[in-house]
Amino acid sequence: MNKLILKNYGIKFYKQIDGEIKITCNSLNLAIYLTRFIKQKKMLQDLIITLDLALNGNLISSEDKEWSVELGLQQYTGIIKSNMTFDLFLEDHYDQTLENFPLTDIKEILESLLSFIN
Repeated sequence: MNKLILKNYGIKFYKQIDGEIKITCNSLNLAIYLTRFIKQKKMLQDLIITLDLALNGNLISSEDKEWSVELGLQQYTGIIKSNMTFDLFLEDHYDQTLENFPLTDIKEILESLLSFIN
């Protein structure tokens, strides 16, 4: 778990008394996106593998560049960009990036989340 990166983004993972995992973060969009992966461990693992491939210079297929999670009736989509960023969008607004993050940071954050879940 990379505590420096988590601290930079104000990310904290904690379990409530009922066992439910909560995430707090300086970025509401990132917190929402991360929270959706708590119950999708396999998808989380697959995204980490894909990020690792991208960071090591491997070509990523178009369908493997987009990672969407549902938020009620909407979807948050994270897209692996060729400039080594991970851009978050709402499904209906691909022309408006909500936020972008360095791929290395997102990979570390997701690995930390996976470690916490396990």
